[in-house]
Amino acid sequence: MKQPDAPMNATKKHLWPNSFTVDWTFQFVADDDDAPSPSGKYTPSTPFNNTKGRTVYDSRQGSGEPRLMTEIYDSYCIPVFGDPASPMGARNDFGCQFLNVNNTAYVISWKSNDKKSPPPAGIPNCCIIGQPFHPPPLNFSHRMPVNWNGRVEGGLSIDWSAVYDKDAGIFAYGFEAESSVPHAFYMKGVPWIANWMYQRFFNFKPDASIPEEFWTIPESCNSAKACPGWSP
Repeated sequence: MKQPDAPMNATKKHLWPNSFTVDWTFQFVADDDDAPSPSGKYTPSTPFNNTKGRTVYDSRQGSGEPRLMTEIYDSYCIPVFGDPASPMGARNDFGCQFLNVNNTAYVISWKSNDKKSPPPAGIPNCCIIGQPFHPPPLNFSHRMPVNWNGRVEGGLSIDWSAVYDKDAGIFAYGFEAESSVPHAFYMKGVPWIANWMYQRFFNFKPDASIPEEFWTIPESCNSAKACPGWSP
């Protein structure tokens, strides 16, 4: 299904704070016709998988590292590994963490909802998805060329910014219009796992103090190689 074109009527005013933590739920929807509305409002009407998770971001810490970021998916990993012939690309029923430190993006994986147990067979405990790699800047949404405003649940006004890729489809991020609190992110997925992926944010804590433990690289990453389908 082709996502409808969005009107260009929102101002580019929103910034991430220098540091923050935010919790979220992430829905993975298989049916290509079960798409978010043009307003960005979304309640899937077909079966989907769901995970809880959290994002931690800090642009103030690190020696020589301008930005640090980690995303933790408790039970289903975001399917961005491309190759359906590889175990990591063919499924997403495992937990994972994207850890962006030292200009490198690591993916650390484990059994769904059990960080102490290894991931399913064929999925590396740790691999590299980008090198060099930098987390988004505070003004990342200003660089997204398509912008619009929509009303979601309860009449809440959301400013959306999006990129349309001719192969990958839409990547859209929404801020609450008045408060600049992150509201949601959605994108097209890989059709053999999820045609639509929708991330709904809550419990946003700006200017948070981030413990150093979030940036610890585990020993499993000492000999990490490129993730399947990626060349760091």
